[in-house]
Amino acid sequence: MAMLELRSHDQRAGNVLARVALSGLPTMRVLLLAPAILLVFGFVIGPTVIALVESFRSAQSWTVANYITVLTEPPYPGIFWNTVVIALWTTLASMAISLPAAAFLAAQSSRWAGIIMGLIASTLWISILVKSYAWQVLLGMRGPVNDLLLSLHLTERPVPLLYTRGAVLISMVQFMIPYACILLVSGMRKVDWELITAARVLGARTSTVFRTVYWPQVRFTVVMTALIVFVIASSFFVAPALLGGPGETMLGMKMKSDLSARYDSGLAATTGTLLTLALLIISWIALKLTGSSFRRATEEVSR
Repeated sequence: MAMLELRSHDQRAGNVLARVALSGLPTMRVLLLAPAILLVFGFVIGPTVIALVESFRSAQSWTVANYITVLTEPPYPGIFWNTVVIALWTTLASMAISLPAAAFLAAQSSRWAGIIMGLIASTLWISILVKSYAWQVLLGMRGPVNDLLLSLHLTERPVPLLYTRGAVLISMVQFMIPYACILLVSGMRKVDWELITAARVLGARTSTVFRTVYWPQVRFTVVMTALIVFVIASSFFVAPALLGGPGETMLGMKMKSDLSARYDSGLAATTGTLLTLALLIISWIALKLTGSSFRRATEEVSR
């Protein structure tokens, strides 16, 4: 009888402790998430709201003139177009180079894939500023590339390679390839190869296997990787500033110029707000193409 009473007492004590723990769980979650929430509000949401407010102000007065200026008056529309075109070509080139390499690495053993991925990631230790200066040396009128062209008699005089769109694209693609490879490999390693083997055993053609078995498994990863590359490429500043000419001006460069010359005009904030809005629309379209949503994208990234 005493043992039964002791067990009953222990059970009631356990239930009380469980209720206390559950009642304190929301508070604990808030405390654990507080640093991340503060960082997001302080470095993402806060600056975005400030930029949105400043975009409607010019010389300490409220106005929509900044939006009219950026959307209609030169050189802003041309710079927007330059940014989209350069970012798009960077994305296409980066994906074209990264996809075969990522597919090969994803099919290798974890050991070799890890070693190679580590080597690819190590290239990110070198800043884009150093890489851009290196490309200035390589593509100069008396640089190694022109020396090679002259020695092979492919040209009679040095070719102006610097301060062109090609130089900007080469630098940006070189910088973005490691990001694309890492993201693609991480997604492609989740492919169920047993489904592919089963399809091949049942007599499906290679094109059919790719379209109906392989592509549905990697579609989300490929589209999201391309989206991330495009978003990062659209915000480049150093590469077009050091390697491009007047025709390769991007929004980051124009925003910097507006901040230096017309700090209180609100034009830089307006440009940044419109770029953010455009990237959100592009992201929404990309997610719709994958049959996904922002919520699912967040869940996939957090896995």
